Amino acid sequence: MTMGHNRDQKYIKAFGEHLRKLRTSKDMAQEELAHRCDIPLSQVGRFERGVRSPTLSTILILARGLDVEPKVLLDFKYKG
Repeated sequence: MTMGHNRDQKYIKAFGEHLRKLRTSKDMAQEELAHRCDIPLSQVGRFERGVRSPTLSTILILARGLDVEPKVLLDFKYKG
């Protein structure tokens, strides 16, 4: 594993933690977010666990599902 890849993984994981906090702050289950976004429940879980990185279009979809501006999804602390 290269250093860059490791940093990317940490960033993706930090995004996932932020996504989970946003979702739970709205008292929303993963199932509800998946339904609102019309994406598989398993995909929401992979994003939140930091296993997968969402595309830009998926970030827009997630933002709509959470009823926030897309920039809110990208406004999180990352300690690299």
